[in-house]
Amino acid sequence: MKKKIAILLILGLGVIKINAQIGVNTSNPQAAFHVDGAKDNPATGVPTAAQQTNDVAVTQQGRVGIGTIAPTNSLEVDSRVAGASGVKMTRLPSATTLATDASGNVISGNTEDAGVSVTKLRLAVASPSLVLNSGSGAYSFRYTSTNTGGTWQIRINTGATRQFNIWDTEYSGQNGTGASDTVWQLRTVKNLALNTWTALDDNIAGGANEYNVYHVYDLSTGTILRLTVTLSSVSGIRESMILEEF
Repeated sequence: MKKKIAILLILGLGVIKINAQIGVNTSNPQAAFHVDGAKDNPATGVPTAAQQTNDVAVTQQGRVGIGTIAPTNSLEVDSRVAGASGVKMTRLPSATTLATDASGNVISGNTEDAGVSVTKLRLAVASPSLVLNSGSGAYSFRYTSTNTGGTWQIRINTGATRQFNIWDTEYSGQNGTGASDTVWQLRTVKNLALNTWTALDDNIAGGANEYNVYHVYDLSTGTILRLTVTLSSVSGIRESMILEEF
C-alpha cells in the first residue's frame, strides 16, 4: 500500500512539474517561464503591450520572447518602438551589413561567405567630419572639404602599413551637351599607414558636377573596394558615397 501511495505521489508531482508555470516578479505567469522586469503586470489577465515591454518569456514550445510574452519564432524581440529592432551587437563594426554564414551564424557582411557588403551616404552636406565605413569596419572614406576643391581620402583601421592598387575613373562635365566633358583614368600604387587619412589620388575634386569611381585593391588581404562618389550643388555642396566591399 505504501509503495502505491509513493508511486502516486511521484506521478502527481511529475504532472505538477510538467504543467507548472514559473513567474519571476509576477504571480500571473503567461508562459512556462515568465519574468516581469518592472513588476507591473496585472494579478489576473494578460499584460498589456506596454507592460510586456520589460518582460521575458519562454513558451512551452521553447520559444523565447523579449518584450513579448507570445513569441512566434525561436527568438522574437519586440522593442515596441517603430524602426528600432531592440537588438545591439557590440562587437560588429559601425555601418555594417548583417549576413549569415554557411552554418547560419549572424556575421558582418564583409566575409567570403556573405559576398558583398554595401554602405552608403546620400546627399549629405559636404564635410570632413562625415565618414563612411566599410561593412567590415576595416576601411573608411571621406571628402576633405565643405566646398569644391577637396579630395577623397581613405583610411585603414586594422592591420599594419601595406600596399594598395587604386584605379580612378573621373567624369567632369560643364553642361548637358557633353562639349566640355572630361574623363580621367588613373592607376596608382600607394602604401597606406594605419589610422592615417590618405588621398585616393592626386587630383582635386573640381566641382559640383564631378563623378568618380574608385577601385581599391588591398594587396595584403585581397579585399576589393569600389567607391562611387559625387558632388552635387543641391542647397549647397552635397556629397554622396556608395561603398561596396568584396
